[in-house]
Amino acid sequence: MHLPIHRQRRSRPRNWLPGAVALALVASIGFAAPAAGAQEQPTGQRPVFENGRAQPVYAGEEIITQNVWVEVEGMDTDRDGANDRIRVQIRRPASTDKGIQLPIIMQASPYWGDGGEFLNNEVHVPLYAPERPGYAPPPDPGPFPYFPPPDKPYDGTEPPHQTINGGTYQNEFLSRGFIFAHAQMLGTGSSTGCTTGGGPEEHNSLKAVIDWFNGRADAYDIDGNPVEANWTTGLVGMIGTSYDGTLPIGVATTGVKELRAIVPIAAISSYYDYRRMNGTPISTNTNVGGDQNSNHNSNISRKYPEVCDYTKEEVRRGQDRLTGEYNQWWHERNYLPNIGNIAGGVLVQHGLNDQNVKLRNAAQLVDALEENGIPHQVWLHQGGHGDRALSNNRAAWLDLLNRWWTYWLHGVNNDVLDEPAAVIEREDGTWTPYDSWPTPGSASTPLFLGASGDNTTGRLTLTRNAADRPVTETFTDDMTIDATSFARAEQSPNRLAYRTPALTEPVHLSGTVHVSTRMSINARAGIVSAMLVEYPKSGNPKIIARGWSDPLKRFGLDRSYGIMPGAPFTHNFDLQPHDYVFNEGSQIGLVVYSSDRVFTLRPPPGTQLSLYTHHSQTTVDLPIVGGKSALASALGGE
Repeated sequence: MHLPIHRQRRSRPRNWLPGAVALALVASIGFAAPAAGAQEQPTGQRPVFENGRAQPVYAGEEIITQNVWVEVEGMDTDRDGANDRIRVQIRRPASTDKGIQLPIIMQASPYWGDGGEFLNNEVHVPLYAPERPGYAPPPDPGPFPYFPPPDKPYDGTEPPHQTINGGTYQNEFLSRGFIFAHAQMLGTGSSTGCTTGGGPEEHNSLKAVIDWFNGRADAYDIDGNPVEANWTTGLVGMIGTSYDGTLPIGVATTGVKELRAIVPIAAISSYYDYRRMNGTPISTNTNVGGDQNSNHNSNISRKYPEVCDYTKEEVRRGQDRLTGEYNQWWHERNYLPNIGNIAGGVLVQHGLNDQNVKLRNAAQLVDALEENGIPHQVWLHQGGHGDRALSNNRAAWLDLLNRWWTYWLHGVNNDVLDEPAAVIEREDGTWTPYDSWPTPGSASTPLFLGASGDNTTGRLTLTRNAADRPVTETFTDDMTIDATSFARAEQSPNRLAYRTPALTEPVHLSGTVHVSTRMSINARAGIVSAMLVEYPKSGNPKIIARGWSDPLKRFGLDRSYGIMPGAPFTHNFDLQPHDYVFNEGSQIGLVVYSSDRVFTLRPPPGTQLSLYTHHSQTTVDLPIVGGKSALASALGGE
């Protein structure tokens, strides 16, 4: 059921246009262009474009603000007997009351409201361990508790209602001919219903908003009067960061054809890969013990939040924090299988060092877009979680957004799809274009481990280990020690470390590191972690990429297979993707350890893990630009 991280890439289509002209585009989605003389001609300001960019011709024009509640036909997540409703705040130029129809930029969020407590789950727990080797089905969670439904319906219109601040993108693009709509997610703010932890209900309810823009759904004002969206062409773009950037992906995968451009920033493409890695629960760098129930509980900010208590139990059970297995509940929150439903273009922005929504989410999204032939571009920056392109490369980013939305939403045939498919902020702060990402020429390059014999530092080489006798190295789990200490340690019983010789020239890594091991554990469960490290000529080492794994999932993420203590087994896993240039004079290092104090569960210390390195039983594959020959050259022709 689970998609791989990287697949073979297809060339990006250059000729998929949303329409030759705006009228043809509008007609293609069911709006007929008015016949000459058949209707009163618009008297408002028409949008203006120069060099493929929308111009700020609505600057200084009166802005109309209205609030509507869009009814989601057939959806009743709060079980009150009435259809759920989504509250939408709309801001549009006054010209839209004078016959001018404009496209919409919609921003949706669960954060426009005061929610509940963010729940941090306990991480100081023993690991789940089947009692015997082989497959063990997950334990039965028991009967679902009874939660009484509400005794009366609620339509969301009770005051007060938060005025939503449109922010930078509204300030920049409202004057250029884009209406802005801010939708409060299901179960939040003045919307009704209940959040579902990233489930399909959250996206189908926002699809209903787009349906209303196009005459296929009903909406009402605060007094209950029907409202029509006769001021828009019906074409929509979505943008947002983090959860707000994840919602556009989910809505686009419903296949709604008028959603023609999405801009997911620091967004999640699969919630399982946000909360788990290689089968083991992982935390973010900001919330140790965070899981789907954490955000779900804190996001519920609607009036009468107690009606959503039953969904808290659904999320707690669905996430199955005990086994960490990929199940049907997680599959419904994996948007990658439905990427082919997207009807327009996707502009991805993500941080190379994002330890909240980690880079794997963007990498898998880019792969799926490639595989399905969806026009896209990706911007990767040196920051962590956030919209760094806006703060650190503002002019270029806003110019790209202008051309992107002008092309997809106004139908102006500019050159935006001829842009490089990837732009990466390099280590020195320069933004560098590439034809694709991972960078062209990146090739998997295997390195072999040479044991130190005393838990100091072993060798990492391009040549195979020729040892003719079994070589086994053992380390002991200790969750009290931070991984940065493992990277710095010259010797430690709690980790294994291996390094290349010093590089004679820079080496560019682009993609995902893969670790293949032959190992054993003296217990029925254990966490296996690894990190790729740069050891500079001077100064402290730098952790480039980390990966965490549960060897119980060695045959698949959707089932746990027990381990025989002390018996060797094969276990392969990935680190988080990255794009990094190792400096001349540095050494490339691999550090293998067990639990990670920041990111994994923290089981009681003492479990011993053994790694078999003889006859190439354990290897690490690095995605090196230029492949083996480039790395060999940097290692002095090894």
